Amino acid sequence: MREEGNDPRAVLEELVRIVEEDVSRFTLRALGSMCSKPLPIAKIAYLIGIESNVGDAGVWKGVARLEKEVVEDLGALLSNPKAVGAIVSGGTEANILALWAARNYTKKREVIVPASCHVSFYKAADLLGLKVIEAPLKSDYTVDVDFVKRNITSKTAAIVGIAGTTALGVVDPIEELSELALEKGVYLHVDAAFGGMVLPFLKELGYEVPEFDFKLEGVCSITVDPHKMGLAPIPAGGILFRDDELIEPITFETPYLAGGGVRSFTITSTRPGGPIAAVWVLLRVLGRRGYREIVRKCMRLTEMLVRGVEGEEGLELLVRPVMNIVGVRAKRLSVRELSLRMRRLGWLLSEFPTHLRIVLMPHHTEELIRELLRDLKRVALKGRVKLRAALKA
Repeated sequence: MREEGNDPRAVLEELVRIVEEDVSRFTLRALGSMCSKPLPIAKIAYLIGIESNVGDAGVWKGVARLEKEVVEDLGALLSNPKAVGAIVSGGTEANILALWAARNYTKKREVIVPASCHVSFYKAADLLGLKVIEAPLKSDYTVDVDFVKRNITSKTAAIVGIAGTTALGVVDPIEELSELALEKGVYLHVDAAFGGMVLPFLKELGYEVPEFDFKLEGVCSITVDPHKMGLAPIPAGGILFRDDELIEPITFETPYLAGGGVRSFTITSTRPGGPIAAVWVLLRVLGRRGYREIVRKCMRLTEMLVRGVEGEEGLELLVRPVMNIVGVRAKRLSVRELSLRMRRLGWLLSEFPTHLRIVLMPHHTEELIRELLRDLKRVALKGRVKLRAALKA
């Protein structure tokens, strides 16, 4: 820190230059990110709520009311308008809260998760002292429910299903997990951080979508992140519980607040009102129709990419996509080499051991997908040419 401050205009201009590097990259060729570009009105709403602290609801009563309405709206979207929950920092905090509730509610310390689960579940287990049992995946990349069933014991605190896996956007058979949870009397958490604001609208658009939400009686909690396909600014994760009974074991009294004591179950006590205001505005401005059209556009781009990959002999899909997440690999290049070559061309794609992940978000365009396909094909062709040259030698 300098002794004397700099000219505010110069400092802001430097800030804009630095951040613009990220913004331009995010807008153009970063097709590996699950975070959306916020709508302008969401940014305005964020600033309107920026001074609010929903953790002291007695002082910031307005933003506390906004959060209650947001939770009701998200709950209704996921088949339970009476759900309780909160807007939190993201899917990681939401998943930690779910396993914390499961541990304290059941007083047990084992959790069964799919091999496809997000790293946040391992963080949660480490923090909460839980033993993780990792269930393998079947050939379609969904969790092996039979394995889950065989491994439920008197020590099992929770089982987890994913509605939109991080790697491929695959939806686990949540209906089967729900039946299993009811049969065995265990807690079921669904991580729908990405899929929670995609799958309901896909269903309304006529796509075949498996049941995954509170409509299934065994589902106890759901993670859903508005800062992903909800087009809200970061941080705007979401956690929903079926009812108050499930959060009671993790609820704490804070008596000293200026607005009077409150009972809360979130990890952080001070929570920003900006993200809540942004989500509240988006849900009202876009409505179900607006979100349907956003999902429709993303699926149109997804299908465009799928057709392009299927039409190129050097490329292949890992699995046919359920939503706007596509796994691609080259037939004659390792995933690592494919990733490096695409990165040299300016593309930022997510690298997994078996494939590159491409996420089609609302701010992407058909022209961008055409450019991506052109470069993917060019890279795959180079691999083929190199192989042929080696064979001739």
